[in-house]
Amino acid sequence: MVLSLPDGAVTGGDSEHADGMPRSGDFPRSAAVLARMRSENFPVASRILPRGLRQHLHALYGFFRLVDYAGDEAPGNRAALLDFLEVDLKRAYHASARIPMLRALTPTVAECAIPYDVLVKLIDANRQDQRVRRYRTFTELLDYCALSANPVGEAVLHVFGRAEPALITLSDRVCSALQVLEHCQDIAEDYRQDRVYLPTEDMHRFGCQEQDLLADRASTRLCGLIRYEVDRARRMLEAGAPLVGELSGMARVAVAGYVAGGRATAAAFFAAKHDPLRVDVRPGRWRTFAEWGRLYVLGGSW
Repeated sequence: MVLSLPDGAVTGGDSEHADGMPRSGDFPRSAAVLARMRSENFPVASRILPRGLRQHLHALYGFFRLVDYAGDEAPGNRAALLDFLEVDLKRAYHASARIPMLRALTPTVAECAIPYDVLVKLIDANRQDQRVRRYRTFTELLDYCALSANPVGEAVLHVFGRAEPALITLSDRVCSALQVLEHCQDIAEDYRQDRVYLPTEDMHRFGCQEQDLLADRASTRLCGLIRYEVDRARRMLEAGAPLVGELSGMARVAVAGYVAGGRATAAAFFAAKHDPLRVDVRPGRWRTFAEWGRLYVLGGSW
């Protein structure tokens, strides 16, 4: 996912300096990232959570978006920026980070006991994005999701004090499903960056070519492929949805929001006849809210 920022949102200009080393000012300002957060649902319920929980989620969001920026949008040497982020993440665990949003992360990782190994996977995922542009099989794609998406859910479970092995397994299914849905939404944008997250063997099976991803509307074959991948994601999402029923209180409120967003996105694909080229496939606010309420009451069951 690309973090698009307004002019002046990055404090330091180019990421190449005279000594070739990145600076903390090469990353977006906190205000720009938080402004982006207000335009998204992270999670859907974040605005009604208690202040302490909300601050922890905001700190995580800032880190997630910094990693996205370094790997997807930053000018100059992105690999060097990712290396700098990894070093500063280590510093955050010792209360000595240089990047302001990683300094804000220090209380969260300490109070919520979020392991370093969980968060560094997101940096590893963006490193992989610099060298891997295609995925041959769905299994390979899920291995990527284990780095790019699943740590997000695990970190959130730590915030709520529920990072238990069985719940992490359910969370992984939800997060991988959400990542696959996002890939299906962004096929044209990703291809313009020379990235294709639709498995190559699936594209061949449906008779699709990469050039199809830049058409004004999806061909019948491409719509069939998107429907196939969305159905896969929906099944994964429902396999993970019982996670909601295992949670209570604010954890249930928040995690229901993630699953609701996935269900609403799958419904939006159906309404768009699985054509993300002709239609900007985004979950409707009211559909998301309705799914959220249903999940909260029923605990992940239909």
